[in-house]
Amino acid sequence: MKLLLVQNSLYYPAYGGGNKSNRLLLEALAARGHACRVVTRVSETLDAERLQTFLADLESRGVEIQSAAGGLVVFERNGVSVHTQTSVRKVREHLMRQIDEFHPDWVLVSTDDPLQLFLRAALEKAPSRVIYLARTTLALPFGPDTALPSPERAGNLRRVAAIVAVSSYVSRYMKQHAGLHAEVLPISLHGSGPFPRLGRFGKGYVTMVNPCAIKGISIFLELARRFSRIPFAAVPMWGTNEDDLRALEALPNVTLLPPVEEIDRLLKKTRVLLAPSLCNDARPRIVFEAMSRGIPVMASDVGGVREAMLGMDYVLPVRPVAGYEAGVDAQMVPRALVPEQDPGPWEAVLHRLLTDRSHYEELAARGYETAARHLKELTVEPFERFLESLARNRLPAPAASLPAEPASAGLDRLSPEKRALLLKRLRGKKADS
Repeated sequence: MKLLLVQNSLYYPAYGGGNKSNRLLLEALAARGHACRVVTRVSETLDAERLQTFLADLESRGVEIQSAAGGLVVFERNGVSVHTQTSVRKVREHLMRQIDEFHPDWVLVSTDDPLQLFLRAALEKAPSRVIYLARTTLALPFGPDTALPSPERAGNLRRVAAIVAVSSYVSRYMKQHAGLHAEVLPISLHGSGPFPRLGRFGKGYVTMVNPCAIKGISIFLELARRFSRIPFAAVPMWGTNEDDLRALEALPNVTLLPPVEEIDRLLKKTRVLLAPSLCNDARPRIVFEAMSRGIPVMASDVGGVREAMLGMDYVLPVRPVAGYEAGVDAQMVPRALVPEQDPGPWEAVLHRLLTDRSHYEELAARGYETAARHLKELTVEPFERFLESLARNRLPAPAASLPAEPASAGLDRLSPEKRALLLKRLRGKKADS
């Protein structure tokens, strides 16, 4: 098969959970012999200096640049051809050109496209070949989790060939709030393992990734204050704004660490991972990454986090986001209405993990073994079989459903997607009559 992925965040190096999961999914498909291409963008406009920094970073990672001109950087990594553009508008235009030139069997559109700029383009160019990868409910245009409701954008999701959800929570949400069916498949892959055991009692940071309002920075800050002699670490990412940075920098026991592509570089410095999200996370990748390295995780009981925790302690109570104000902050993140939190349960658990060695080591070992068992289920084959089944059912059987000559000569000249649309309309008319 020929597969084209479009996403609104950097493909490589990948620092966020969604774009890293997309990368590993495409690389696994490429390893199985499929022709894979990605259209993506960087997170900011590339002036001459930033462009050289970006190119130097790729080269330092062993990536051979195939071309870099006109704001487009093309390279290949692990069998996937990556087309990186510098603006949303250019990504949209390039996506439409690639659909024409590459003619993919399927166009995969990732959820990090809340205004559906790429989804609309894909539906325009390949109306019967679009598959939506639902990795979060926050970017969906309906239901209580959304900050940007839109009946029109919800209608666009009814036009795709299929929706694949990262968790049962996302699938249930789409069914309950929009009547949409989403297939739950392992689209967040983690490699083959086994991974090193990195958790160490008494060593390393209490770490949080992407500290911001909706991810529970208020709980992280309060715990850092109450455990003032314990080193904490924060990894600012897409949600972290200037106010968050000032609050973090004001605490002497908090160290700011840069985001990393190679997650072991962060986790080898971590003794406990905090994931105190106040929004309904779909299935946070960092939770499994920490557990699979033998690091205890403290996570909030929201959305699909319990699924990500695989039955492990500790899934702790929070008061979830109550809604969103109009507009976004400087990071283009919706302004959340965040209730006051009770850090008491979090303080009690963290105190035990920091002081009870036997409990820490038992929890770390159990998490490591649980994650190792689950890792065997995280393969690309179910997604591959799903695509193949869609392809088999997409087109009509040849002669049986086509008119006799000479009309069939005209049908033969139609593209596969136009034939599929024609068949769909004819069947609809037959049902109406």
